[in-house]
Amino acid sequence: MNLKELYLFKDLDEKTIRQIENISVKSNYVKDNIIFYEGDESKYLHLLIKGVVKLYKSTSNSKEIVMKYFYDNELIAELSNFEKIPYPASAVAYSECEVLRIDFEKFRKIIYSNEDLILKIQSSLIKKIKNLERIISSQLVLDTHQRVAKYIVENQEDFFNTKNILIAQMLNITPETLSRVLRNYKDKSLIDMKNKTINQEELITIYS
Repeated sequence: MNLKELYLFKDLDEKTIRQIENISVKSNYVKDNIIFYEGDESKYLHLLIKGVVKLYKSTSNSKEIVMKYFYDNELIAELSNFEKIPYPASAVAYSECEVLRIDFEKFRKIIYSNEDLILKIQSSLIKKIKNLERIISSQLVLDTHQRVAKYIVENQEDFFNTKNILIAQMLNITPETLSRVLRNYKDKSLIDMKNKTINQEELITIYS
């Protein structure tokens, strides 16, 4: 595939594109294939070309805590590469996936000579930090109703297009619990699944 089709590389010149192609390998994964494990060396930068990848941590009693779902054109756990630390969580293919694996030490030199790349990666890192803040806030401070309300407000478009089972995993609650909360919100006219609208003001009051 042409790397210029990917958001991260679309504005790069042909010479830089060829340099990145020479240090990259495209890998295909079927559903449930592990892309990397928590604790693995962060030698490669992973760019999801197509598909869905789940990032999760395992607790001491083997319970999964979902950190994030990644979709087309997203970098996966790139903070580990920049910090030179092992991956803090495991990544698994949630569907059939295509992933570009880039030798990060060689790629680092290309990044620092290209302002556009720096800005795009910086933006991706900021999103990851905000996601981590959301997880910490939701898990430690908010109750179930508050967590769901906050997720809906902050992810309105994704909420209406994401399966309940995925939302439940992200919020660390059971699908049954999520269904009960959503039913309650529907009954109170806080969400309208048919018209894909929400009562943002009222939902905010739930977790504020």
